[in-house]
Amino acid sequence: MITGSDFYKVMSAVVPLYVAMILAYGSVKWWKILSPEQCSGINRFVAIFAVPLLSFEIIANNNPYEMSPKFIAADIAQKVLILVTLGIWAKVAKRGSLDWLITIFMLATLPNTLVMGIPLLNAMYGQQFGGLVVQAVVLQ
Repeated sequence: MITGSDFYKVMSAVVPLYVAMILAYGSVKWWKILSPEQCSGINRFVAIFAVPLLSFEIIANNNPYEMSPKFIAADIAQKVLILVTLGIWAKVAKRGSLDWLITIFMLATLPNTLVMGIPLLNAMYGQQFGGLVVQAVVLQ
């Protein structure tokens, strides 16, 4: 059963991120505060500096000797299974190609866990399971 406390923890992890996204959208579309050139600059900053530095911080703070062997094995198994399935599809299907194999493999195996996954799992299940998300980021 979901308690009010559990709901509050999840909302306190998710709402700040969505509020920031809604304010960013509103500052461009509704209030015309940011121009398309400024948005391009912000996107470039995030792609070149913010996300790589956040990824580096998370990966640097991870101890590879404390990673769960079962989790690593499950991650490897699912990636191999998807790759083999897509390889067969690329060989058999008329529309199958290496380009589509790579694209679908990336979409299927690279989750967007860096920004949302870590705070959400920490709020829902505590630091122990938030650490699994960190391990997933490391394995990407």
